[in-house]
Amino acid sequence: MASAALLLFLPVLLAQDPTVRDFKRYYPRAKDLYERVEYVKALKGIDDAGVADALLQFNVLRDPDPHIAAAGREVLAALPSEAARASMQVIVEKGKPPENLAGIIRAAGEGKWVEYTPLLRPHLASKSEEVRLWTATSLGLLGDVESLPAFAQLAISDALPLVRVAAVDALGALGKGHEDVAGPPLAAAVQDAALEVQTAACMALRQVRVKEAIGPLVALMEQGEGRILEQVYPTLVAITDMQFRDDPASWRNWWKQAEASYVVPSDEELAKRQAARAKAAEQYVPSQKSASFMGVDTPSTSIVFVIDVSGSMEEDVTEKDGFRERGFTRFSKLEITKEELARTIEGLGSNVRFNIIAFATQVYPWRPKLVPANPLTLRSAKDFVQGLQPIGGQLAAARASAGLKGSAGADEGRTNTYAGLLAGLGIEIKDNQARTPVTGNDTEIPSDVDTVFFLSDGRPSVGELVEPDDIVDAVTELNRFRRVTLHTIAIGGFEKDFMEELARRNGGLFVDLGR
Repeated sequence: MASAALLLFLPVLLAQDPTVRDFKRYYPRAKDLYERVEYVKALKGIDDAGVADALLQFNVLRDPDPHIAAAGREVLAALPSEAARASMQVIVEKGKPPENLAGIIRAAGEGKWVEYTPLLRPHLASKSEEVRLWTATSLGLLGDVESLPAFAQLAISDALPLVRVAAVDALGALGKGHEDVAGPPLAAAVQDAALEVQTAACMALRQVRVKEAIGPLVALMEQGEGRILEQVYPTLVAITDMQFRDDPASWRNWWKQAEASYVVPSDEELAKRQAARAKAAEQYVPSQKSASFMGVDTPSTSIVFVIDVSGSMEEDVTEKDGFRERGFTRFSKLEITKEELARTIEGLGSNVRFNIIAFATQVYPWRPKLVPANPLTLRSAKDFVQGLQPIGGQLAAARASAGLKGSAGADEGRTNTYAGLLAGLGIEIKDNQARTPVTGNDTEIPSDVDTVFFLSDGRPSVGELVEPDDIVDAVTELNRFRRVTLHTIAIGGFEKDFMEELARRNGGLFVDLGR
């Protein structure tokens, strides 16, 4: 009887991919994080329904460690065939079990599972904020024009700003040719209370160019404050091709005269001057500014300066003449930074709230949160900056090797770039893990920061993430719906592609101060 049972069971064993069988056997035994992530990634590209079943069986998509959950989503999204994905359709259709629903919906969008499109649409009305967020995002990625009216409703009425951003993004991606549906909610989103929604709306309106957005944009130019002013002028130019710079009175006077009969120029009309318009937008710097650091101006009123104080910052720059010509009088990388930051602090407007965060192996904030720029805080901030010293470094190492006390440990003077960036973005670290855009409790990451200046001289060398590409991907994902502008400033001779890409993917500018 036992032999007969084994013979009956053998075809089932043989039918399942051997890697899937190995995963089910060894994954529960793995204790090391790296090992578990690699076991999950080993399933990528296998065309077998058992892959999805195994990921769900071991709750990989909802693992508390974000690296494991991300690996699971990557594998799921890469399932090659409809047959390999079919077992999850019943979960999406019924919405159960709910703990796996958001992850499957997200994978459906990222993997372009077109057969899931009609199954996703009802979840735009889900009570779960996380499910609504990833449904709107995925249907946008799937190009579901049929959902445009639902996106329009979410963009103006959803309670969660992240969902409104996702809906606005979808309207921008799919609304061209459907301006009658996409235009009104995008014009309304320009006036949203949340900066990230306003920013998304401006970006979307550069694609879905509609007349009804011009009035709200002009009003925002007149009445708005802070970082959003960086977005308004390029958006007005993209819609109208008019050239009044960022003078609100000129735009208002023109619109009073033009509004009644105005027709938005066609794409064909604009194509003749497209290169010139792109160059103008690229070179645009808002005339209103609240701060300027290392040559980057910003109208933002919610700013964090994140400064590298690792051991290598004690070294002198090699191109001293170039820094001397720019007015610097001391030439260690940190002294140059301190001199410029002191000038920046001195010039902060009274409407600005700001903070300063130093980082090496650990993070050292000046204040726990943003504070208003007033005479008292400015004095305190300048004293904090003046007191910054490199942690570790060659001098400290020499002192330590000589047995002298009071020298900073070399281990404390390494470069924890990821921790510095997360602290600057205001992202909470809990149990040594960064919170994702929407947590299991469906709560949004709270932060008042909208602009970060990040200055560093070295390659990341310690922290939860060390590889530059991993840091760029993780920070961009955490900032996906929040739209914080991240300006990066490099000093010294290390490889700078990482800093440039970090700024490019997070709406900021990259400045290379030189070696």
